[in-house]
Amino acid sequence: MNEFSPGNVKGFAVKDYASLKDGELIELAASSDQLAFQYLVKRHSGWAYGFVVKTVRDAESAWDIVQEAFVRVYRNLTEFRQEASFNTWFHRILYNLCVDHWRRKGKRLEVEYMDTLASDDAGPSGGSGFVYKSPEKTARHREVVGLLEQALGALSFDHRTIILMREIDGMSYEEIAEILGCPKGTVMSRLHHARKNITDFLVQRGYISSEI
Repeated sequence: MNEFSPGNVKGFAVKDYASLKDGELIELAASSDQLAFQYLVKRHSGWAYGFVVKTVRDAESAWDIVQEAFVRVYRNLTEFRQEASFNTWFHRILYNLCVDHWRRKGKRLEVEYMDTLASDDAGPSGGSGFVYKSPEKTARHREVVGLLEQALGALSFDHRTIILMREIDGMSYEEIAEILGCPKGTVMSRLHHARKNITDFLVQRGYISSEI
């Protein structure tokens, strides 16, 4: 798949391609415009790798998964519906590959929650006291950020994935439900319990909600 690597994109008019929407790039790529597809890869490979490496917790495998995801996109360009979101479509491909990877490693996709409807919330921090923040200069806050990474790694596969989709990628409940193939209420329930598990992880280590 080296021919699709962003580092190999040379000599084409970036300005022209940069002005195109994902759907337009896909339409061009489906018509054998290799440069359009290369720019699509360049546009989305960064966040895709970030999502996968945090999901599978394996940097080397993450690149392989992202590369395979783009291969699948390329093979199915003509199946993409223009009215759909490429971001959602691509997330679904990445998620399915992460699940396959996890199963090949012989790990269980444990889900530590009850699929009862959790109360809706107003935003990413909704009600649990948990929200991701950028690191500040104080040692105390850097320590919290480090523990957040540990807490994320301690979550079940499903909980970790849903936290990444909602808190990091800013996806809506509806988008997540479409990717996971489950009802919106299940998404809300998993997210509620994932946030609670992270908050409990930090509180057990001496942090109060205002620091989380």
